Amino acid sequence: MNIFKKLFAFTLIFIFLIVGCTKENHVSENYVKVTPSKLFKGDAEKLEPHLDMITGCVEVKYQGDKKNLCLKYEIWESGKLKDSQDIVSTIISNNEFNGEVSISLKDIIGTDLQKSDSMIMKTVISNTNGYVGSTKYIERFNQNYGYGPAEIAGELNVTDSKELSVWGLTSYKGSYTTGGKGVEDEVKAADWGLILKMYFK
Repeated sequence: MNIFKKLFAFTLIFIFLIVGCTKENHVSENYVKVTPSKLFKGDAEKLEPHLDMITGCVEVKYQGDKKNLCLKYEIWESGKLKDSQDIVSTIISNNEFNGEVSISLKDIIGTDLQKSDSMIMKTVISNTNGYVGSTKYIERFNQNYGYGPAEIAGELNVTDSKELSVWGLTSYKGSYTTGGKGVEDEVKAADWGLILKMYFK
């Protein structure tokens, strides 16, 4: 009788271990946390003014069953979408990602020291394993317009079911104030604007 009890108990433990391992590999709830950050931190902040770049950065934590983290950009003029393209993506390993998404924009200066009608846009997805990046040339905003970043106000905690606007740049003909509307709303209200979007697939 004792032998049968021991065999039964052993069988239950074995089943429990198998089911437990299976559940561990199955992600039942997908979530994304995006936190505002800076491209230049600590002593590196001293370099930022010397590089003549517009920069943005967010920290990203993800857990879910999607296989790729992807970036795209949109350019808006007076509330109308002018251009939209995918930029770069990275593979998500072991159902999670913990890293940063960053962007920089820099004017192209000609031999006559005049600014070009284009800008160099670099985007990077990075974590402890390394990084992937992309360099594109985009049409810049009017050189006589003022400009400023449109950033997320605080931490975002959302699901991975839709695109997330994580950073933006706005440009206006006259004086203006930003903040309080959200990245996408600010860009769409500007004379010219760029949105950096993140999505999972």
